[in-house]
Amino acid sequence: MPTNEKPFGRPITRRGFLASAALAGVGASALLTACAGGSAGGSGGGTSSTPGKGGSLTWASWANPGEAERFRQISKDYEAAHGSKVTFQVVVGDYGAKLLTQLAGNSGPDVFYVQDSGMQRLIQSKNVADFTEFTSKPDSPLRLDDLYPNLMEWCKPADGSPGTYGLVVDCNPIVFWFNKDMAAAAGITQNPAQLQESGTWNRDALDDFLTKIKATGKRGMVLEGGFGPMFSWMTAFGGKVVDGDKAIFNEDAKSMETLEWLWEGMANRNITYGGSLPKGQGIDALFYGQQLASCQMGRWILPNLKKLKFGYDIAPFASADGKTVPPVIVYTAAMGVNAKAKDPEAAMYFATRFVNKDGQKARLSGGGNAVPATAGLEDVVLENKLPEHCAWFTDVAKNGYAIPPAIASKAEVGANLGTEMDKSIKAGDSAKVWADKICKFINNGS
Repeated sequence: MPTNEKPFGRPITRRGFLASAALAGVGASALLTACAGGSAGGSGGGTSSTPGKGGSLTWASWANPGEAERFRQISKDYEAAHGSKVTFQVVVGDYGAKLLTQLAGNSGPDVFYVQDSGMQRLIQSKNVADFTEFTSKPDSPLRLDDLYPNLMEWCKPADGSPGTYGLVVDCNPIVFWFNKDMAAAAGITQNPAQLQESGTWNRDALDDFLTKIKATGKRGMVLEGGFGPMFSWMTAFGGKVVDGDKAIFNEDAKSMETLEWLWEGMANRNITYGGSLPKGQGIDALFYGQQLASCQMGRWILPNLKKLKFGYDIAPFASADGKTVPPVIVYTAAMGVNAKAKDPEAAMYFATRFVNKDGQKARLSGGGNAVPATAGLEDVVLENKLPEHCAWFTDVAKNGYAIPPAIASKAEVGANLGTEMDKSIKAGDSAKVWADKICKFINNGS
């Protein structure tokens, strides 16, 4: 899976930052309280005569040592609340490949995290269970429509068959972070958040921001070469990047207009291409070091920003009309259940409790750095009002989109798309040549 961000020099993928985000600031008592009561009144899993009580299961995810310890604490809290036997396993190395091997050998965990680019392979190999029937039961802790539907499409079969095989655990929409102090020093009288509020945060305003920052000798924006930022800029300005499982942005006028704008920005140095940065120099590090006035990332950088001493805030991506919250990428991971789980009911109860409203609130409150993927938890991102316009995280999550089907349905594309994008840009390809090459790569499946 392509690396998207590198906080403090440590490469971190979409799945990596979501795992850490989901657990930041979690306390054992909070988890115990949340797990003890399901959204719909159910109380736990498998072999007991009482629905939702007892049973046993194993669950797995990627995790660094700190994350693994917090996952084990979740397991202990759940055991105490429901009388279930819960064992957590860390899968190290190539998570997707190792999980598939375990499942094929009938040694896989009962419940597990699923990468956005790996779901379709699990569905096609019939290794994951459909949540539809369980979540329709009266005592299910979760209803499928509790989760934002715009973030759930990749958890369904790419061929349009019925079924939902994953539950989004939480999410991380990318937003336009900016340095308030650098903006003021550059003579910018209305920063991006103020422009959004006044309905004038459009491409012209963004160009003005970037031009004035460049005049100070600092960078205004670094363009990450992965599909998330690239697609987001196109859709933010009204472009259509995919049609079903086909990439079409090379033939879409608004998308091509945006790409030409990005290429022009890289040519006149209003925009720096991330792949051209010196080795070891990450976008987030430049932003933390006040050498970069904006970055397009999620809530996962907030804990690091809290340690720094400069003014920062967020705005949605600039839009065509300057006032809407446009659709952009929202990074996600999901919880899946093994189709051959030893105790299917216990596994289903655990998965649905982990992602339901109570579960997300417990995992994300008190300093969490992801965003809930269910309605009714807006207060979670409003804690301490950091940053000032943090409410936009929820708006972007509601209006955005997860990994497009054109990528999610093709494992090789998801694994290598970032490399192909980077290769074309570094080769000096024009916006049109780049778009033609990348659409062909996506549509051909490799």
